[in-house]
Amino acid sequence: MHLVTKCPSCYTHFIVRPDQLETHQGKVRCGQCQHVFIARDHLSEQAPTDKLSGTNTKSKKSLAFYSALIVAALLQMIFFLRTDIARTWPALKPALTNTCQVLGCVLPLPHKTELMAIDDTELIKDEAHEGVVKFSCLIINNAPHAQSFPSIELTLTDKQDAPILRRKITPKEYLRGSSIKLNEGLVGNDEVRVTLNINVGDYQVSGFRALLVD
Repeated sequence: MHLVTKCPSCYTHFIVRPDQLETHQGKVRCGQCQHVFIARDHLSEQAPTDKLSGTNTKSKKSLAFYSALIVAALLQMIFFLRTDIARTWPALKPALTNTCQVLGCVLPLPHKTELMAIDDTELIKDEAHEGVVKFSCLIINNAPHAQSFPSIELTLTDKQDAPILRRKITPKEYLRGSSIKLNEGLVGNDEVRVTLNINVGDYQVSGFRALLVD
């Protein structure tokens, strides 16, 4: 058994040995505030060493548990924000890419449709093929960094401008046969020309509307 005394100045608890109560008239010096007092006059309780040791071990386990929770939360935040982190701090992109390879995830390119534009659109009849029209446009990335390619929503209309055919054209479709690598995205402040042949069958197409979508 060990004796526990309490400093009357700063109220710090610490262990004293029985022999310390017999020497120097029982006076001890507080290790926290350096106050000198008679330990016997301020004994607070008796506690076995294993109990104190157990409390210390419990505190360490609690600290380790909460530390693990904090680390897990940080890793989860990095996972969900990895695209924005790579865009904001390009120097971290290789490390994030390697980490994703280990974890089996991917590092997607940023994608904000509002920072992209479609321009110079055109729809003409293919004279060489019945029921086929040629659609072309320019996709522009106004962001200073690379972005993933958007899809194109193309709506074909009749003479009254009523929609008669609507298609969502994915990047995989409109980049087919191109030397452009889909996974590298569209470079910042750059543009790409898209040309497609579309089978409209017997529909009498007079106009169209085109916009970029996710």
